[in-house]
Amino acid sequence: MSTSMTSGLVGGARRGVWLLRALLVAGVLVAMLAGVPEGHSPPVWVLVLVLAGALVSALRPEHLSLSITMTVVVVWWTATVHGGMPAGLLVAAAGLMAAHVAATLLAYGPPTLPVDPRLAVLWSARGVLTWVGALLVWGVARTYAGHGTPALFWLGGLTAAVVGSVVAGAALPVRAPETGK
Repeated sequence: MSTSMTSGLVGGARRGVWLLRALLVAGVLVAMLAGVPEGHSPPVWVLVLVLAGALVSALRPEHLSLSITMTVVVVWWTATVHGGMPAGLLVAAAGLMAAHVAATLLAYGPPTLPVDPRLAVLWSARGVLTWVGALLVWGVARTYAGHGTPALFWLGGLTAAVVGSVVAGAALPVRAPETGK
């Protein structure tokens, strides 16, 4: 392969792909560690498990490993906060959303394929819109703390996340590039 064909490749993958892989791992770790300032520190074995899952997911974004890893993070947070709504949950939601968006972009093609900037902007906007749903649920839960059950807020949050995802997908549909015919 000529030098011009391999420019921009590092270890067989594009630099943008490596940046997305790093974002995926960082997003999961940020989600896991977001509660540390508020006294919610995960056990070392959970952190190691999540890190291993994030690394596997960064190399194989289309694999089920990211879903399992993100589920471990959500279950840990659920067991840790006992129905509370610390501010770290917003940071955790942002980290999980960043990891999900990075994995989605990585799964669009092989590591030698450059990431289309328009696709990155589209999925980033969808991620931000979905995170706004988490912000709204968090705000409502904090406002009505003591007035409802934690299960009610988790179900409300799940519903808001699904609705937010559908609205984000409808608001920012994937469009085929115009050919100019």
